[in-house]
Amino acid sequence: MNVREPVAEQLRLLATSVREKDAAVGELLARLATAVKDGRFDEVKAYAAALDPRSLAELITVHRSPAWAVLEVIRNALVFAPIAVTWFGLATASAAYETLLKARPDLISRPFLLLWQEGFQGASAVLTFSTLAIIDASLIALLIVLSLVIHVRADVRDVSTRTRVLLRESELRLLLGQALSLSAGPSLTDASADSVLDEMVAEERRIYERAMEREQQLTDLSSVVRDLRVAADDLARAARALPAPPDDADNIRRITPAR
Repeated sequence: MNVREPVAEQLRLLATSVREKDAAVGELLARLATAVKDGRFDEVKAYAAALDPRSLAELITVHRSPAWAVLEVIRNALVFAPIAVTWFGLATASAAYETLLKARPDLISRPFLLLWQEGFQGASAVLTFSTLAIIDASLIALLIVLSLVIHVRADVRDVSTRTRVLLRESELRLLLGQALSLSAGPSLTDASADSVLDEMVAEERRIYERAMEREQQLTDLSSVVRDLRVAADDLARAARALPAPPDDADNIRRITPAR
């Protein structure tokens, strides 16, 4: 049996599994397997250079859920929601204030915020000041909760996934290295073999150190997650403590205008 056959077979199997997720990368791996089997070194070198072991390892190992991608888009869009709601409330309140003063000039002495809280004497399509504040606080609280959930999933639960990606990357680098060495023609000398083994040992050590670094980051992140949860609970309690819009405008404390 040709010594290149086992490596070519591994590349073919890898191409079959990758083609389900990315047809272009799978085709590239299949061509690499054929070039290794036939001993076409120039093609093997070109195909191997076009492959990124890290990206390929993530493609094989990581299974991304569309739901989490949608959740991140919603979180990013909600960043602007409180600003949009606030300016909408200000725009409608300003228009209602102008209309009210034209109809009732005698109300010019009453504070703008008080008239806003009273609904500008029953103006339609106007959010009261307290209602607008509650909506903004709720949107900010929702944004914090979504960011916390995404952060916990990305930096805590995905640590094991990143470790698997590192190990898979090491295997792919070794496979590509074998493909390049077998297609080169001559066998490795003792010195070259020792050099390759040293590089493999160094690569394994690097991956192990990065895995340990991820584990340490996970330990440090646990305390941060606890603090974020406490902050989220405090914000939720503060939002619940906000007063609801009063039903009777006479219960509102009138603000004496500055003279």
